Amino acid sequence: MITKGKWAAIPGLVALAACAIFLSAYSGASSPQGAAPVQPINFPHPRHVQTLGMNCLYCHFAANKSPDPGLPAVGTCMGCHQVVHADSAEIKKLASYYYKNQPVPWVRIHKVPEYVHFPHMRHVNAGVTCQDCHGQVQEMGRVYQASSLNMGWCLNCHIGNYKPQFKARYDCSTCHY
Repeated sequence: MITKGKWAAIPGLVALAACAIFLSAYSGASSPQGAAPVQPINFPHPRHVQTLGMNCLYCHFAANKSPDPGLPAVGTCMGCHQVVHADSAEIKKLASYYYKNQPVPWVRIHKVPEYVHFPHMRHVNAGVTCQDCHGQVQEMGRVYQASSLNMGWCLNCHIGNYKPQFKARYDCSTCHY
């Protein structure tokens, strides 16, 4: 006769916990698609990108060489805006940060959960465009999170047929480390 000890239920509980973690990650509960927080300064992406032809990398200078895309120092903006539209309300807000030697406290919009690592440089250098993940930011009056950025959304590129030339490893340690 086989007796079940007090430890017999542990493998089942571990499997149940693993399923719960996987399903919560896959559901993207912490990825607020459509989020459009109010920013301290209204940055007009359409004017800078469409009208002036600025490349995303001008402001997000580290996107092709770092996991974090980076934001420009206030001095970068003021290089033009000490003269261009210097009397507008939004540029006056920008200038106040500049003269106080403070960064603009931008509110992060596109954020993956804490347990996910998204190295921007790998994606940018593989030819993934900013718009593939962030939507048509160059047309947004107010930037919002266009994609869910949940695990299922990511897997569409990693194992789906979205752009076969961008297929990547999809074992857990690719993103969860």
